[in-house]
Amino acid sequence: MTRFPSQLRPQLSRFARFTGLAYLANLGRARLARMARSIRMLPHQLIHQLTQLPRQLVHHSLHVVAIAALILSMGGTWMLAKDANAAPGQKPAVVTASSSAVTSTKQAPSQAPLSDDDLVRPRPAKKDVTGKINLNTATEDQLMLLPSVGPSKAERVVTWRKKSGGFKRTADLRRVKGFGYKTFKRLEPFLDIKGDTTLAPRR
Repeated sequence: MTRFPSQLRPQLSRFARFTGLAYLANLGRARLARMARSIRMLPHQLIHQLTQLPRQLVHHSLHVVAIAALILSMGGTWMLAKDANAAPGQKPAVVTASSSAVTSTKQAPSQAPLSDDDLVRPRPAKKDVTGKINLNTATEDQLMLLPSVGPSKAERVVTWRKKSGGFKRTADLRRVKGFGYKTFKRLEPFLDIKGDTTLAPRR
């Protein structure tokens, strides 16, 4: 280990103290300079934020003012589109803001246009007939003489007869679409599978 002469030790200690103090002084000056720079920038940042604050308040308040002006111009009420187009003299239905939410939830669902089958048709007059009809030889016109039998049912009977090879018994009519148990029971007195067709309107 190197030992310095005793006469140099005081000088070295003074040099070390001076060097340490100089370093600390430089470090302190750098920190003070950063702090001073931050303090100098603080007013500029505050001024920038203060100048932007009114602009933001005005931007947001414009939306509120526009909505309020719209409500005031309508007097707090408005008319539905169908009432606005109503004929003169008819009193339009006025909807308020409180009732519009309720009526909007109770609107009827849109309905599809009615087809020909959905239209209400007058019920045909009850057929009063007498005689018998041969299911294996009757034509569509003859089958239409039966009560509750129209063109579509008569056509289905003829089609089923051709496809199945004829009726083996009158109860086979229930296999044709549209002829359920009640319909068959109502027609049974006029049905037959052999002989001539004598069915005719009652006079």
